[in-house]
Amino acid sequence: MNKNDILTGIFSALRLETRLYFEAAFPKVFSVGLPKERQHIRFHVVLDGDAWIRVGDEEPQRLVEGDLAIVPHGSAQIVSDQPARAPVDLAEVLARHPPQDGVVNTGGNPATRLLCGFCAFDEAITHPLIAGLPALLVVRPAELRDEAAAATALRLLTMEATGRKQGMPAIVTRLVEIILIQTIRRLSMDEETRTGFVAALADRRLSRALYAMHDAPEQDWTVNLLSKVAGMSRSRFAAEFAADVGLPPIEYLTAWRLAKARALLSRSGLDVAEIAERCGYRSLPSFSQRFKTAFGTSPARFRRESRGQA
Repeated sequence: MNKNDILTGIFSALRLETRLYFEAAFPKVFSVGLPKERQHIRFHVVLDGDAWIRVGDEEPQRLVEGDLAIVPHGSAQIVSDQPARAPVDLAEVLARHPPQDGVVNTGGNPATRLLCGFCAFDEAITHPLIAGLPALLVVRPAELRDEAAAATALRLLTMEATGRKQGMPAIVTRLVEIILIQTIRRLSMDEETRTGFVAALADRRLSRALYAMHDAPEQDWTVNLLSKVAGMSRSRFAAEFAADVGLPPIEYLTAWRLAKARALLSRSGLDVAEIAERCGYRSLPSFSQRFKTAFGTSPARFRRESRGQA
Protein backbone atom coordinates (compact mmCIF):
# COMPACT_ATOMS: atom_id res chain seq x y z
CA MET A 1 0.00 0.00 0.00
CA ASN A 2 1.32 3.49 -0.77
CA LYS A 3 0.59 7.02 0.34
CA ASN A 4 -1.82 7.61 -2.50
CA ASP A 5 -3.90 4.65 -1.32
CA ILE A 6 -4.26 6.17 2.15
CA LEU A 7 -5.28 9.54 0.72
CA THR A 8 -7.75 7.88 -1.64
CA GLY A 9 -9.20 5.85 1.21
CA ILE A 10 -9.59 8.90 3.45
CA PHE A 11 -11.31 11.02 0.81
CA SER A 12 -13.55 8.10 -0.13
CA ALA A 13 -14.58 7.68 3.51
CA LEU A 14 -15.17 11.42 3.84
CA ARG A 15 -17.44 11.21 0.76
CA LEU A 16 -15.91 14.35 -0.70
CA GLU A 17 -18.22 16.21 -3.06
CA THR A 18 -17.30 19.44 -4.82
CA ARG A 19 -19.80 22.07 -5.96
CA LEU A 20 -19.65 25.50 -7.55
CA TYR A 21 -21.15 28.64 -6.04
CA PHE A 22 -20.86 31.11 -8.91
CA GLU A 23 -18.48 33.11 -11.04
CA ALA A 24 -17.79 36.51 -9.45
CA ALA A 25 -17.02 39.48 -11.70
CA PHE A 26 -15.57 42.45 -9.82
CA PRO A 27 -14.64 45.99 -10.93
CA LYS A 28 -11.22 47.47 -10.24
CA VAL A 29 -12.12 48.31 -6.62
CA PHE A 30 -13.81 45.63 -4.51
CA SER A 31 -13.71 43.86 -1.15
CA VAL A 32 -16.05 41.05 -0.09
CA GLY A 33 -16.19 39.34 3.29
CA LEU A 34 -17.24 35.68 3.37
CA PRO A 35 -18.54 34.42 6.75
CA LYS A 36 -17.44 31.23 8.44
CA GLU A 37 -19.30 28.27 6.99
CA ARG A 38 -19.25 24.88 8.71
CA GLN A 39 -16.41 22.59 7.64
CA HIS A 40 -16.53 23.26 3.92
CA ILE A 41 -13.25 23.59 2.04
CA ARG A 42 -13.81 26.71 -0.05
CA PHE A 43 -11.84 27.57 -3.16
CA HIS A 44 -11.39 30.43 -5.62
CA VAL A 45 -9.90 30.14 -9.11
CA VAL A 46 -8.65 33.40 -10.62
CA LEU A 47 -9.90 33.48 -14.22
CA ASP A 48 -8.88 37.08 -15.01
CA GLY A 49 -7.10 39.89 -13.21
CA ASP A 50 -5.81 39.58 -9.67
CA ALA A 51 -7.00 39.72 -6.06
CA TRP A 52 -5.87 39.51 -2.45
CA ILE A 53 -7.18 36.94 0.02
CA ARG A 54 -7.08 37.25 3.81
CA VAL A 55 -7.92 34.38 6.15
CA GLY A 56 -7.90 35.08 9.89
CA ASP A 57 -4.45 36.07 11.15
CA GLU A 58 -2.70 34.57 8.12
CA GLU A 59 -0.52 36.79 5.97
CA PRO A 60 -2.59 38.16 3.03
CA GLN A 61 -1.80 36.41 -0.24
CA ARG A 62 -1.94 37.96 -3.70
CA LEU A 63 -3.63 35.84 -6.35
CA VAL A 64 -3.07 36.26 -10.07
CA GLU A 65 -4.63 34.70 -13.14
CA GLY A 66 -4.45 30.91 -13.00
CA ASP A 67 -3.95 30.70 -9.21
CA LEU A 68 -6.16 28.53 -7.02
CA ALA A 69 -6.80 29.48 -3.38
CA ILE A 70 -8.00 26.69 -1.07
CA VAL A 71 -9.47 27.66 2.32
CA PRO A 72 -10.03 24.63 4.60
CA HIS A 73 -12.11 24.58 7.80
CA GLY A 74 -14.88 26.85 6.49
CA SER A 75 -12.90 29.84 7.70
CA ALA A 76 -14.12 33.42 7.31
CA GLN A 77 -12.18 35.25 4.61
CA ILE A 78 -11.90 38.50 2.69
CA VAL A 79 -11.29 38.71 -1.07
CA SER A 80 -10.36 42.19 -2.31
CA ASP A 81 -8.35 44.29 -4.74
CA GLN A 82 -6.12 45.57 -1.91
CA PRO A 83 -5.20 43.69 1.29
CA ALA A 84 -6.31 46.45 3.68
CA ARG A 85 -9.61 47.41 2.06
CA ALA A 86 -12.66 47.12 4.36
CA PRO A 87 -15.08 44.42 3.13
CA VAL A 88 -18.77 44.38 2.30
CA ASP A 89 -20.56 41.25 3.57
CA LEU A 90 -21.24 38.62 0.91
CA ALA A 91 -24.95 38.57 1.81
CA GLU A 92 -25.18 42.29 1.01
CA VAL A 93 -23.33 41.83 -2.28
CA LEU A 94 -25.68 39.02 -3.33
CA ALA A 95 -28.74 41.07 -2.33
CA ARG A 96 -27.59 43.91 -4.55
CA HIS A 97 -26.34 41.71 -7.38
CA PRO A 98 -28.20 38.37 -7.51
CA PRO A 99 -26.51 35.67 -9.63
CA GLN A 100 -27.63 35.58 -13.26
CA ASP A 101 -26.76 32.48 -15.27
CA GLY A 102 -24.27 31.54 -12.58
CA VAL A 103 -22.48 34.92 -12.62
CA VAL A 104 -22.43 37.60 -9.91
CA ASN A 105 -21.52 40.85 -11.65
CA THR A 106 -21.04 43.68 -9.18
CA GLY A 107 -21.09 46.39 -11.86
CA GLY A 108 -18.95 48.03 -14.51
CA ASN A 109 -16.40 46.33 -16.70
CA PRO A 110 -14.97 43.38 -14.72
CA ALA A 111 -11.30 43.74 -13.84
CA THR A 112 -11.18 40.49 -11.87
CA ARG A 113 -13.13 37.28 -12.36
CA LEU A 114 -13.15 34.42 -9.87
CA LEU A 115 -14.80 31.02 -9.98
CA CYS A 116 -15.89 30.17 -6.43
CA GLY A 117 -17.00 26.89 -4.92
CA PHE A 118 -16.55 24.45 -2.07
CA CYS A 119 -15.70 20.86 -1.22
CA ALA A 120 -18.23 19.32 1.16
CA PHE A 121 -17.68 16.10 3.09
CA ASP A 122 -19.22 13.97 5.80
CA GLU A 123 -19.25 16.51 8.63
CA ALA A 124 -19.73 13.85 11.30
CA ILE A 125 -16.14 12.79 10.65
CA THR A 126 -13.30 15.02 11.81
CA HIS A 127 -10.26 13.41 10.25
CA PRO A 128 -6.80 14.63 11.35
CA LEU A 129 -5.80 15.01 7.69
CA ILE A 130 -8.35 17.79 7.16
CA ALA A 131 -8.10 19.21 10.68
CA GLY A 132 -4.33 19.61 10.30
CA LEU A 133 -4.37 21.52 7.00
CA PRO A 134 -3.14 25.13 7.02
CA ALA A 135 -5.76 27.90 7.10
CA LEU A 136 -4.90 28.85 3.51
CA LEU A 137 -3.31 26.97 0.62
CA VAL A 138 -2.44 28.74 -2.64
CA VAL A 139 -1.59 26.67 -5.71
CA ARG A 140 0.27 28.67 -8.35
CA PRO A 141 1.16 27.54 -11.90
CA ALA A 142 4.54 29.26 -11.58
CA GLU A 143 5.45 26.98 -8.67
CA LEU A 144 4.52 23.74 -10.47
CA ARG A 145 7.15 23.77 -13.22
CA ASP A 146 8.70 20.52 -11.97
CA GLU A 147 5.33 18.82 -11.40
CA ALA A 148 3.82 18.12 -14.79
CA ALA A 149 0.66 16.38 -13.56
CA ALA A 150 -0.28 19.11 -11.07
CA ALA A 151 0.54 21.88 -13.54
CA THR A 152 -1.57 20.22 -16.24
CA ALA A 153 -4.53 19.77 -13.87
CA LEU A 154 -4.39 23.42 -12.79
CA ARG A 155 -4.07 24.67 -16.38
CA LEU A 156 -7.00 22.49 -17.50
CA LEU A 157 -9.05 23.75 -14.55
CA THR A 158 -8.59 27.35 -15.65
CA MET A 159 -9.27 26.54 -19.31
CA GLU A 160 -12.51 24.69 -18.51
CA ALA A 161 -13.73 27.34 -16.08
CA THR A 162 -13.05 30.11 -18.59
CA GLY A 163 -14.60 28.26 -21.53
CA ARG A 164 -17.98 27.65 -19.82
CA LYS A 165 -18.86 24.86 -22.26
CA GLN A 166 -21.31 22.04 -21.59
CA GLY A 167 -20.07 19.75 -18.83
CA MET A 168 -17.85 22.50 -17.37
CA PRO A 169 -19.14 22.18 -13.76
CA ALA A 170 -18.63 18.40 -13.72
CA ILE A 171 -15.09 18.68 -15.10
CA VAL A 172 -14.10 21.62 -12.87
CA THR A 173 -15.35 20.04 -9.65
CA ARG A 174 -13.42 16.85 -10.31
CA LEU A 175 -10.28 18.77 -11.20
CA VAL A 176 -10.52 20.71 -7.93
CA GLU A 177 -10.65 17.42 -6.02
CA ILE A 178 -7.63 16.14 -7.94
CA ILE A 179 -5.64 19.30 -7.24
CA LEU A 180 -6.63 19.24 -3.56
CA ILE A 181 -5.29 15.69 -3.19
CA GLN A 182 -2.15 16.58 -5.17
CA THR A 183 -1.60 19.57 -2.88
CA ILE A 184 -1.89 17.45 0.27
CA ARG A 185 0.46 14.89 -1.24
CA ARG A 186 2.93 17.70 -1.94
CA LEU A 187 2.67 18.89 1.67
CA SER A 188 3.69 15.43 2.88
CA MET A 189 6.85 15.63 0.76
CA ASP A 190 7.95 19.07 1.97
CA GLU A 191 10.08 18.68 5.10
CA GLU A 192 9.87 22.39 5.95
CA THR A 193 6.07 22.74 5.93
CA ARG A 194 4.62 19.33 6.76
CA THR A 195 2.99 18.98 10.14
CA GLY A 196 0.35 16.81 11.78
CA PHE A 197 -1.09 13.90 9.82
CA VAL A 198 0.89 14.62 6.66
CA ALA A 199 4.07 14.53 8.74
CA ALA A 200 3.07 11.11 10.10
CA LEU A 201 2.31 9.99 6.56
CA ALA A 202 5.81 11.02 5.49
CA ASP A 203 7.51 9.35 8.48
CA ARG A 204 8.71 5.93 7.29
CA ARG A 205 8.02 4.33 10.70
CA LEU A 206 4.70 5.91 11.64
CA SER A 207 3.45 5.51 8.09
CA ARG A 208 3.94 1.74 8.27
CA ALA A 209 1.49 1.63 11.18
CA LEU A 210 -0.95 3.92 9.36
CA TYR A 211 -0.80 1.73 6.25
CA ALA A 212 -1.45 -1.35 8.37
CA MET A 213 -4.53 0.16 10.03
CA HIS A 214 -5.94 1.43 6.74
CA ASP A 215 -5.16 -1.76 4.84
CA ALA A 216 -6.60 -4.12 7.46
CA PRO A 217 -8.89 -2.31 9.94
CA GLU A 218 -10.54 -5.65 10.73
CA GLN A 219 -7.41 -6.99 12.45
CA ASP A 220 -7.12 -7.00 16.24
CA TRP A 221 -4.51 -4.28 16.40
CA THR A 222 -2.93 -3.31 19.69
CA VAL A 223 -0.35 -0.65 20.46
CA ASN A 224 2.23 -3.41 20.89
CA LEU A 225 1.51 -4.89 17.46
CA LEU A 226 1.46 -1.52 15.75
CA SER A 227 4.73 -0.46 17.39
CA LYS A 228 6.33 -3.66 16.02
CA VAL A 229 5.01 -2.85 12.54
CA ALA A 230 6.54 0.61 12.90
CA GLY A 231 9.82 -0.81 14.22
CA MET A 232 9.73 1.34 17.36
CA SER A 233 9.46 0.82 21.08
CA ARG A 234 5.88 0.83 22.38
CA SER A 235 6.27 4.03 24.40
CA ARG A 236 8.08 5.97 21.68
CA PHE A 237 5.61 4.86 19.00
CA ALA A 238 2.59 5.81 21.12
CA ALA A 239 4.07 9.22 21.96
CA GLU A 240 5.18 10.13 18.42
CA PHE A 241 1.97 8.86 16.82
CA ALA A 242 -0.20 10.91 19.18
CA ALA A 243 2.00 14.01 18.73
CA ASP A 244 1.79 13.94 14.91
CA VAL A 245 -1.66 12.47 14.26
CA GLY A 246 -3.33 14.20 17.19
CA LEU A 247 -4.90 11.00 18.52
CA PRO A 248 -3.49 7.94 20.33
CA PRO A 249 -3.08 4.94 17.97
CA ILE A 250 -6.13 2.93 19.10
CA GLU A 251 -8.32 6.04 19.23
CA TYR A 252 -7.33 6.81 15.64
CA LEU A 253 -7.98 3.18 14.65
CA THR A 254 -11.47 3.33 16.17
CA ALA A 255 -12.24 6.61 14.38
CA TRP A 256 -11.01 5.16 11.08
CA ARG A 257 -13.08 2.01 11.49
CA LEU A 258 -16.22 4.05 12.11
CA ALA A 259 -15.51 6.39 9.18
CA LYS A 260 -15.04 3.39 6.90
CA ALA A 261 -18.26 1.88 8.26
CA ARG A 262 -20.21 5.07 7.46
CA ALA A 263 -18.91 5.00 3.88
CA LEU A 264 -19.81 1.32 3.44
CA LEU A 265 -23.27 1.80 4.94
CA SER A 266 -24.06 4.67 2.59
CA ARG A 267 -22.55 3.23 -0.59
CA SER A 268 -22.33 -0.56 -0.49
CA GLY A 269 -24.90 -3.34 -0.59
CA LEU A 270 -23.22 -5.27 2.23
CA ASP A 271 -25.36 -6.16 5.20
CA VAL A 272 -24.65 -4.47 8.52
CA ALA A 273 -23.09 -7.58 10.09
CA GLU A 274 -20.54 -7.92 7.27
CA ILE A 275 -19.70 -4.22 7.44
CA ALA A 276 -19.17 -4.55 11.18
CA GLU A 277 -16.77 -7.47 10.63
CA ARG A 278 -14.86 -5.68 7.88
CA CYS A 279 -14.38 -2.75 10.23
CA GLY A 280 -12.99 -4.79 13.10
CA TYR A 281 -16.12 -5.67 15.11
CA ARG A 282 -16.83 -9.34 15.68
CA SER A 283 -20.02 -8.54 17.57
CA LEU A 284 -22.87 -6.74 15.78
CA PRO A 285 -24.35 -5.37 19.05
CA SER A 286 -20.92 -4.02 20.00
CA PHE A 287 -20.56 -2.34 16.62
CA SER A 288 -24.07 -0.89 16.77
CA GLN A 289 -23.50 0.52 20.25
CA ARG A 290 -20.13 2.04 19.30
CA PHE A 291 -21.62 3.55 16.14
CA LYS A 292 -24.60 5.02 18.00
CA THR A 293 -22.35 6.46 20.71
CA ALA A 294 -20.18 8.15 18.07
CA PHE A 295 -22.90 9.44 15.74
CA GLY A 296 -26.13 9.46 17.74
CA THR A 297 -27.93 6.99 15.46
CA SER A 298 -27.90 3.26 14.73
CA PRO A 299 -26.10 1.85 11.66
CA ALA A 300 -29.40 0.70 10.14
CA ARG A 301 -31.07 4.07 10.60
CA PHE A 302 -28.02 5.90 9.25
CA ARG A 303 -28.12 3.71 6.15
CA ARG A 304 -31.81 4.45 5.55
CA GLU A 305 -31.37 8.19 6.04
CA SER A 306 -28.22 8.52 3.95
CA ARG A 307 -29.80 6.64 1.05
CA GLY A 308 -32.96 8.67 1.40
CA GLN A 309 -30.95 11.88 1.11
CA ALA A 310 -29.10 10.50 -1.90
